[in-house]
Amino acid sequence: VHNRLIYILFFGFLYSQSFLDLTPRPLYNINKINTPITLDGQLNESVWQSAQIATGFTGTNAFQGEPAALKTEAKLLYDDSNLYVAFIAYTPPEKIRTSLSKRDNLNDDDNWVAIDLDLFGDESLVYGIGANPSGVQIDGRSGYRFDPSLDLIFDVKTSITDYGYIVEFAIPFSSLRYSVGKNQDWRVNFRREYTTDDELVHHVVWASQIQGIECQTCQMAFLNGLEPPKQEAGNIEYIPSLVAGYSEDFNNDSTSDNVEPSLFVKYPVSSVDLLEIAINPDFSQIESDDIKNDINTVNALYFRERRPFFSEGAELFKFQSERGYINLFYSRTINDPSVAVKYTGKVGKTSYGVISAIDESSPLLLPFEESSTIVQMGESMSNIVRVKRMLKNASSIGAIITNRTFDEGGDMTTGGIDFHYHPGKNLHLTLHATASIHNEPDSLSTIFDDNPYTFDNHTAKFDGEEITGNALGFSLSKMDRTDTTGLTIRLRSPGFRTSNGFEKNNSTKWIKLSKGKGIFYDNHPRLLASGHRVSMVHKTNYDGDIKKQEFEFNNEFNFLNGYVLQIGTEIENELFREVQFDNMFDMNISVTGKLNAKTKIHGGIAGGDTIIRYLDTPEQTDSYGIWSYVEYKISDQASTGIGIQYEDAKNYYDGFLLNSWYTHSFTSKLSLRTKIQYSDFSNNWFIEPMLTYQPNAFSALYFGINEFLSTEDNMFSNLTESERQLFVKFQYLF
Repeated sequence: VHNRLIYILFFGFLYSQSFLDLTPRPLYNINKINTPITLDGQLNESVWQSAQIATGFTGTNAFQGEPAALKTEAKLLYDDSNLYVAFIAYTPPEKIRTSLSKRDNLNDDDNWVAIDLDLFGDESLVYGIGANPSGVQIDGRSGYRFDPSLDLIFDVKTSITDYGYIVEFAIPFSSLRYSVGKNQDWRVNFRREYTTDDELVHHVVWASQIQGIECQTCQMAFLNGLEPPKQEAGNIEYIPSLVAGYSEDFNNDSTSDNVEPSLFVKYPVSSVDLLEIAINPDFSQIESDDIKNDINTVNALYFRERRPFFSEGAELFKFQSERGYINLFYSRTINDPSVAVKYTGKVGKTSYGVISAIDESSPLLLPFEESSTIVQMGESMSNIVRVKRMLKNASSIGAIITNRTFDEGGDMTTGGIDFHYHPGKNLHLTLHATASIHNEPDSLSTIFDDNPYTFDNHTAKFDGEEITGNALGFSLSKMDRTDTTGLTIRLRSPGFRTSNGFEKNNSTKWIKLSKGKGIFYDNHPRLLASGHRVSMVHKTNYDGDIKKQEFEFNNEFNFLNGYVLQIGTEIENELFREVQFDNMFDMNISVTGKLNAKTKIHGGIAGGDTIIRYLDTPEQTDSYGIWSYVEYKISDQASTGIGIQYEDAKNYYDGFLLNSWYTHSFTSKLSLRTKIQYSDFSNNWFIEPMLTYQPNAFSALYFGINEFLSTEDNMFSNLTESERQLFVKFQYLF
């Protein structure tokens, strides 16, 4: 059966239908003006009348290529300081959906408009800048998937009219990084999103996009006539900050307080080169991570990066892929630095970057064949060097070296190359090849002293050994609007470790084949589209033992009323800690939708066979999980949500996680957020109210309280306060 499936998938890969040629790319000719525009959201200045109008937007996703039901007009102008963008979004005023919130935190069904800018013309960095009708800003890296972590300085004004709404932007060139000179190959696109009465979300664009083509720049419009000023060195930005905190530990009857000043400096060497220095930075993130259940987890948990220092240039230092699966730089390994320096730049199509940091507290992730653990290593010095060359059609080739030296002894070095290639409009090839060397300290030999695990004649404990390893990631995929086929291979030798990455396991040989089919319905009474995917995984270790065989079948149904139904099944054989588990079955069903314009729901159920991994001798049991989430928009200024996740592994554990929040925005700059979480597994409450005033992306005042409470048998029995933290953080951009 397995061989037959491989033949079917490979046959489909070779003969599935390719894309037609891309539609001709439109051209936008931008005019330069001599007098700055006064932003008011009205477009009354006469210079706007001379600007080219971009209109005739078309749909994406299920509505790909269809003329947009609502008319949109976009315009561009520029002077020596700013790029000006204007949108006129036609719609009945009573149909406008908008909310007042903090930046980058729009409501799911908010109307919004945005511009995509590729100022290098090679997809190495595509800016996405937008706003909703209330003037709430959104920004980030655009592309095949949007990354909101990048923050920019720009101004926006909006107005509601009797025919829709207007959004007017002024984007300083000093906020952007771009190539200079004449005859630049810049690209642009305009976007708009709105929700109709049937609760369907429509995402429309000016330069049409074909679903499945990962090269976004290849589908953007050409931008002609823009000659921005060459930025001179010396326009330095200073962001001093002050963090003051007070905490009480009621269990130990103790208190503590601290005041920490810090300084962040951004020195633009040119229009493309940037030096950033952080002295005694407060690298604690303002918003806490959501709690997770790790009771049956033998691997380290991954949390996404939220800290602003690592946002600039993140697209360059990213050495990972959804297909290559080798993560050599996970910025949260730089945990508590006393000083951090970053330099990024570009020459032609080649980007380069360096990060150096002295870390006061250094978590080290150690992967093993069936588990991973995090060891605290004290002070360390991290250095990351990255080079990336962009090729045709958003292809690229690059290299990275990471090194970390620990004060308590030992060091780690990892190096790798990555290659991303688009041989056709709907073909994508990815290759990651890496090697590592870990010189262990011998002063920490007691670490893992009771761990008998050995690999390649090495022990798990730190005893001064030199451990080397290598890893390979390869993928080949073919995608179009209705068909996807993929092959992915991962290899991790037993000694492979990363100095600053996130790799949970090694001693692994892993291969995955997948085939997907999308169906779009023109006249179905209920369905808009559906997607179906089958995949197979085969995993062995380096001794040739078969560790896992997995077969998955997943389905997604998109309904005309906006609801989405997902159904997935999985059959699996697994060898874990020398115990064989065969014919394990799992099934999950989830539903997402809107009861009305104000209420969004998400829920699901999963059940099947589970391995209890935390036991010395693992066992199999029946398990199921139920989750539910409701989000309610109280008004344009306030919203709330509550979610619960319940897990039950028969005879071993059961419990739930509760997560709720409430936000109220007094203006787009001043907001109050309260987050309440409870873990039934640890019997702990976490209550976190926070008041934020943020006039721009880099100036802010935060005041927050973190309240920790504990219970005994249930949510409220013997509820006692265990710890309280108060903090104030102020930072200002000069």
